[in-house]
Amino acid sequence: MSPPLPPLPPFPQISAADAPARAVLLSAHPEFRPLRVYAFGATLGLVAGLDFVAAILIAMAGVQVQTGLGVAPRDFLWALTSYAVAAVVANLVLVQLAGRVSYRRFTLGSLVVFILGALACAAAESLPALTLARAVQGLGGGGLFAAARILAQFSSQPQERLSLFWGFGLANFALVALAPWLAGWLVSNHGWHTLFLLQAALAVPLLPLVALVYPRIEHRPRRPMGQLDWPGVLAFATGALLLEHALEHLRYLTRADLPALAGYGVAGIALLVLVMRRFSRHPDPWLDPRRLTSRRYLIGLAFYGVFYLITGYWNFLVPAFLVEGLGFGLTKVGGLLSLGGLTTLAAVVVFHLCLPRVMRKRRYIAVGYIGLATAFLAMAAAARPGASAIAVLPAIVLQGAMPVLALLQVAMMTFVDMPTEDFAHAYAFKNIVREIVNALGTGLAVLQLHHGAEAARSAMQAATPDSLAPALGDVVQQAAVSVAAGHILIGLALGCLVVAVIAVAQRSLK
Repeated sequence: MSPPLPPLPPFPQISAADAPARAVLLSAHPEFRPLRVYAFGATLGLVAGLDFVAAILIAMAGVQVQTGLGVAPRDFLWALTSYAVAAVVANLVLVQLAGRVSYRRFTLGSLVVFILGALACAAAESLPALTLARAVQGLGGGGLFAAARILAQFSSQPQERLSLFWGFGLANFALVALAPWLAGWLVSNHGWHTLFLLQAALAVPLLPLVALVYPRIEHRPRRPMGQLDWPGVLAFATGALLLEHALEHLRYLTRADLPALAGYGVAGIALLVLVMRRFSRHPDPWLDPRRLTSRRYLIGLAFYGVFYLITGYWNFLVPAFLVEGLGFGLTKVGGLLSLGGLTTLAAVVVFHLCLPRVMRKRRYIAVGYIGLATAFLAMAAAARPGASAIAVLPAIVLQGAMPVLALLQVAMMTFVDMPTEDFAHAYAFKNIVREIVNALGTGLAVLQLHHGAEAARSAMQAATPDSLAPALGDVVQQAAVSVAAGHILIGLALGCLVVAVIAVAQRSLK
């Protein structure tokens, strides 16, 4: 158990003269007028969305970046791994650094690093340069979501959070919805470098917004600051790098590669376990494992992990299927993904309006996973050569509507009883899990799509007369990718149904 911490200082009280003049939405910041509260929430949401945008866009247009650099897919993995590992480190150091310099300054510094990393990615002309630039971008962007969410928690009482989360949710999901369409159009018309210029352009306006609307005085749990455990951080980063490298290379797994990848994975997990044990004995650790032992939190973390695993699958599999299986252009793919994102945005509005009726009911988590299963089955039914955008649109829209139930419901239930002083450590660790599990989902998706398409193509070529094989090469490839994608989607649908049953049966989240 962690040692008891001093209680939070009382929030400033509003004077009697101010009380009748205007409504106070945040008792921690009575000087914030309602417009600034909503602007603060929206800015938090925009800041949080940058990390998601960086992950979604590289999954959507990574093939174009790889082709532009002229590198092999196996080598290009380093550019993907470097961002994920740097993001893990950013989440690890978040609590300590923000506790020393404030979340406002941490966010401003992280945005600057993110922008510099994105510009360096756009200017890269070689794989080593892109890999280094992506690591810089990950250091800047990886901690933004957790920092925004933690600051929202510290700045509000439970009954006040709806005022913040209206702006947070609308701005966050709007940014994530529009980015794929913009990226698809830019990359199709102006080249892969614009993928990263877009990310920098989205981050630049947030600098003045954060400087203006973030509170300059933050109400955080007071605690003594000990010495920083840099050896622990470096060991944790090394373990994350080994584990991420093994997960990313799952997509090219062969029998000959298995011993090396297993070695990387085991070494990475062992290092992470040893470092967490080291942190548990440290008086002021970067990440305190003693604050992560709640049964509710661990069950919620498991549901988070499942959702991000599925998201890793979806973010790679659907664009790859639409481009390679159906022959859609990147602009059309980006537009379809943005329609799904706009559906999520609309669902967030409905969810908030219905909040009193759906709050903390585990059956809605099950409904969310049943909806995801239905979306995957609908996409599998459309997985055939020649299918139109209309054929895949219902699946994309339905999938876009489900995160409010499969994810937001879990988010509301996981942290409901967690003390404020534990929240920062718990949320930072949740985002570390997100980075690792999302990489696992992406790696497994590409591995299964690659092997499934190879097997389907071999079977089709064996059944095709030799005289027709050259003329039907592209048709066979598209059909093979469609068949493989359909099988994966059916498997995901079955997995979602299992999760739905578990969500109803379990008793920790309620």
